[in-house]
Amino acid sequence: MTDEGYPKFDTFKIFIYHKSLEKAREFFGDILGLEETHESDHVKQYWMPPNVAVGIVLDGHGYLPATEDKPVMLCFHVPDDGDIYELFDYLKSRGVKMLDEGVREFSAGGWVFLCEDPEGYVLEFVKRP
Repeated sequence: MTDEGYPKFDTFKIFIYHKSLEKAREFFGDILGLEETHESDHVKQYWMPPNVAVGIVLDGHGYLPATEDKPVMLCFHVPDDGDIYELFDYLKSRGVKMLDEGVREFSAGGWVFLCEDPEGYVLEFVKRP
């Protein structure tokens, strides 16, 4: 517990449900370049340093089913030395379904674009000034 009496955490994971672990691996591992760790035959985790992971659970396992409705958006922040325009072009060249025609200004300040992973989850990429 913290000095203020709140719980302490050192890692954050979000789990989303996919019908194909292979398509998820191609996207999160091969295209985004995130490090994969094996949790089980039906769960793979893709890590962003220092302690954040996206867990992909194969449909039919875990607590939730893979559904057509995807009410979760994953948001990735581009680091200060990153180029969001280059990232947009790279993802588009890899055949990722883009939901924006290009990078646009973000209402809260900065730049943003949206795309989808192979299961249809919306991913937001943000670059703050």
